[in-house]
Amino acid sequence: MHIIFWNVLGCPSGPGSFILQVIIMDEKVFRTLDELVDILIARGIDIPDSSERDYAKRVLEKNGYYNLINGYNKLFLDKTSDTIRYRPGTTLHEINALYQFDRVLRNIFFRYILEAETHIKSLISYYFSEVHGHKNYLIYTNFNTSLRDSEAKITNLIAEIQRQTANRASDPSIQHYLQQHGYIPLWVINNILTLGTISKFYSLMLPSERQNVSRHFQIMDNELENALLYVSVVRNFCAHGNRLYCFRTKNPLMNTIYHLYLKILQNNNGEYLQGKRDLFACVIALKRLLSKNDYKRMSKELFRAIGTLDKKLQLLTYDEVLAEMGFPSNWRELNTY
Repeated sequence: MHIIFWNVLGCPSGPGSFILQVIIMDEKVFRTLDELVDILIARGIDIPDSSERDYAKRVLEKNGYYNLINGYNKLFLDKTSDTIRYRPGTTLHEINALYQFDRVLRNIFFRYILEAETHIKSLISYYFSEVHGHKNYLIYTNFNTSLRDSEAKITNLIAEIQRQTANRASDPSIQHYLQQHGYIPLWVINNILTLGTISKFYSLMLPSERQNVSRHFQIMDNELENALLYVSVVRNFCAHGNRLYCFRTKNPLMNTIYHLYLKILQNNNGEYLQGKRDLFACVIALKRLLSKNDYKRMSKELFRAIGTLDKKLQLLTYDEVLAEMGFPSNWRELNTY
């Protein structure tokens, strides 16, 4: 069954003229578990007997066809086929292994991003409050008004802080300070602000305050701002259960000394091919934001997770998975720097 859409396009031949475009799309109708399994078999996934068929139905019932198949089939697809076909030897066990691996990845990154987030929030509240007092984060002139579009950015930040505070008005710590003191100190309110909001807060702080914070990480304040923005996007992916192993973004991480240390190749435009817009870029950012011990623990957990997946792979290779993650083969050498 197909759904037909009619789309009217403007025509360059003159005012009032148009082109009628017909778009035909397959209708997404309900399928039973058996029908879904039949589709997978017809597309080349190896489900040879009743036992494997039962396994396929259990996995699809638990995780959903869209989440599992549409989300994690990319590496298994036959790129030479004009239709959806899977590479010979593809099994649902291996697709599910990649799916489970991604859940482990989200857990690892989320926990260590939270470690960095807690530290950043503490530093920001300390250095901002040291200069402006404990309840002056809603005053426009306490931020960097010399920035381009500063009026809109600062106004939007203050509005966002107020919105998030209102949404958490029932929080005991928020209620206590409002009822007992009539205000909420920054070191209290930053516990309810999102990392994205904290990143914007940092970007709008006065230069000297930004530098006081970035000095703790031995990097420039613009590098810290960029790293915070990058990990905040990854944090949102983790929090919402989005696919992480194949993470990509249009907004790159800044070049770092680690790109050079690892001898990562560059494209014709001079951009590093890995560690810029992928999951490995988040690893590099966390290398800068975490303590040395925390980073080593994270690296060890990632190595174990990738190793566990590798033992379950029959069709995919270790290198294929690393490439999709944006990890260079020598990624663990970051531990030595």
